[in-house]
Amino acid sequence: MNANNIASASWGDHLTFGEGEGLLDNPDALYKRMRVWKDELGISSIHWRQGRTSKFGSYKAAKNYRKAVKSINSLNNSSDWDDFKELPEMSHALGLKAHAYVSIFGEGWPLAPAKVRAKSHHNAMHGQHFAWQSHFTRKNPELIMQDRTGETRQWGVLCLAYPEARKYLIDKFMSILEGYNFDGVFLCFRTEAKPPEHADTFGFNEPIRKEYLNRYGRDITTENFDLSLWHDLLGEYITTFLREMRKATKSRGLELSLGCARGNIIGPPLGNATIDYRTWIQEELIDELIINQNSSQCPSIWHQLWPMHRGYGYKQNYLDDYNMPPLVEHIKDYSNHLANSSTKLYIARQWDPISPAEESELLNHPSVSGLVYSTFRYDNPGPLANSDWVIHSDDETA
Repeated sequence: MNANNIASASWGDHLTFGEGEGLLDNPDALYKRMRVWKDELGISSIHWRQGRTSKFGSYKAAKNYRKAVKSINSLNNSSDWDDFKELPEMSHALGLKAHAYVSIFGEGWPLAPAKVRAKSHHNAMHGQHFAWQSHFTRKNPELIMQDRTGETRQWGVLCLAYPEARKYLIDKFMSILEGYNFDGVFLCFRTEAKPPEHADTFGFNEPIRKEYLNRYGRDITTENFDLSLWHDLLGEYITTFLREMRKATKSRGLELSLGCARGNIIGPPLGNATIDYRTWIQEELIDELIINQNSSQCPSIWHQLWPMHRGYGYKQNYLDDYNMPPLVEHIKDYSNHLANSSTKLYIARQWDPISPAEESELLNHPSVSGLVYSTFRYDNPGPLANSDWVIHSDDETA
C-alpha cells in the first residue's frame, strides 16, 4: 500500500454512529486505529473533521425532535479529553501529519416548515426534522448566495465576494487552531446545502452585480449577459479567498490543503463557478489538491443528501459524468499544470469501493501523490452492513 495516502476522519460520525474501537471515543482507541490506518491504508497524513466549528451556530429542532438534538449535543460535548491536543501528538509520534478539516460552504440553514420538510429534506434518516445554522448567517443573511431576484438564498453558502464573509471564515478557521500543534488546514469544498433547480440560480449578490457591470457594461440582474464571464468572475472570488487564507496559514507556518470536485467548475450543488486550479497551482496557493469529491452522497455511509433534488444546467456534472472524461484521463489535465510545482495531487476514494486494481492504476500515474480514504468506512463494518444511521426522536412520533 502506498505510504503517502490520506485518512479522512469525520470524528462526529465515529462518535455518533461508530462501533467498538471505531467509535474513537477515547485516546487509546484513536491511537490503535491510527496505527491500523498507517499500516493498512498506507497513510502519511490525517484530515481530522472536527466539531469545534459547530459552536459558531446552534440547532433548531421540530417539537418532537428536541430530545434527539439534545442527545447529539450531549454526545459531541461529553468528551473528557482534547482531540485537538491528542491527535497531532499521536500523529507526530507515528510519523504522520495532522490537518484540521474545515468546510467552507457549511453555514447551515433554517428549519423549514413541516409541510416543506415532508417533501423536501436533507436526509430523512437523520436531517429532516432539525437543522443547524451559524450565528453569522442568522445575523447577516444578505451575505448568503442569492438568486437573480434577491429573494431566494442558498443557505449554507456564503458569497465570497464580500470581504467580511471571507474574513469571518478565515478568522473562524484560524481561531480553532490557536494553541494546538496541527501541521495544516484542509479546506473542504463539499456542501450539504440544498441543490437549486438550475446550476445558474445563485450568484447575483450586489458586489458581483457591480463588478460585472463595471467590467462588461451589463447588469446581470436585469439584462442578458455572458454566462462564461460570470462563471469566471464567481471563480475569481474563490481564488481571492484562497490567497487570503494562504497568507493567514503561512503566517503560522501551516500547510494548506483543498478538496473539491474534479473538473473546471465547482459543480453540484453549488453551480458553474470556475475552479481555477491552474492559478492555484501556479501561485502555489495550496500544498495539496484533492479532487473527485462528491457533495450529493455522504462519504461515511453513502446515504444520498437531498435525494429529491438534483438540478440541471451544469457545464460538467460528476454525478452522471456529463461532459467529463474518465478519471484516469482527466488526471492528464492536471498533470500539465503540476509540472515544476510544489502542489501535490490526491484522488478522493471515499465514494468508491476499495479496489486494488483501480487504486493501483491511479497510484501508478506520475502526477498522483496518493489517495484519500474514509476512516469511518474502514473502521465500522456493522453500521455499513446495516445501513444503520438513524437519529430517532425520544418524544412521541412526529
